[in-house]
Amino acid sequence: MKAIHLSVIVPVFNEALTIGETIRKLREFLQSQSYSWEIVICDDGSTDDTIDVFHSEVSNIGCIRALLFSHRGKGATVRDGVLDSKGEYVFMCDADLSMSVDQIPIFLEQMDKTNVDIVIGSRQMKGSVRVGETHIRHLMGRIFNRIVKIILVSNYQDSQCGFKCFSSKSARHLFPKQRTDGWAFDAEILFLAGKMGYKTKEIPIEWHHRSDSKVSVISSSLSMLAEIIKVRIMYVLGRYEL
Repeated sequence: MKAIHLSVIVPVFNEALTIGETIRKLREFLQSQSYSWEIVICDDGSTDDTIDVFHSEVSNIGCIRALLFSHRGKGATVRDGVLDSKGEYVFMCDADLSMSVDQIPIFLEQMDKTNVDIVIGSRQMKGSVRVGETHIRHLMGRIFNRIVKIILVSNYQDSQCGFKCFSSKSARHLFPKQRTDGWAFDAEILFLAGKMGYKTKEIPIEWHHRSDSKVSVISSSLSMLAEIIKVRIMYVLGRYEL
């Protein structure tokens, strides 16, 4: 079987209104590339018509598939999707495509040129562009990033951006060690990457806020805070096998 160059992991939960367009944009872009690819839609127990829309959009396209899970959280869904992927590179992609697909090559170029294991998109560093974001969301994001820096990972401007690229080797080593099932899994993975000596590069992206986002700023921030504290405690107690 020919090796797949790029796996795109898309976690979804009740995304019936957006998943069709997301798949079309990803497919059109990837079909224009010279490398082999797959799209893995990872459904976190959706209760709407997300999967029906998926099937009507995809039909029998073999390189686009869906994994169906019970509702556990974005972190658990991404973890299992990554571990089921086949690509030499594994790209995490938010379902609302708040970053345009034409920025994906920048991640792959950085992986090849700088010889790093992980490239993460940043909405905070110099050169990044944020479009349409409310002041309260921006402020809450900055506050949470500061907390993550203090408690867990200090060397990133934006650990929570949903667009990240991993080498197959780093993904297969890191994600089985992930313990958080919720929103803070990004910070946990980057924390573990640092402890395990993986090389990471942060790059600026153009990011568009989606007004129909289902993420609650306050509740998700509180949940993430609890999880990053849990990660720090588990590390101190030696619960990670690194």
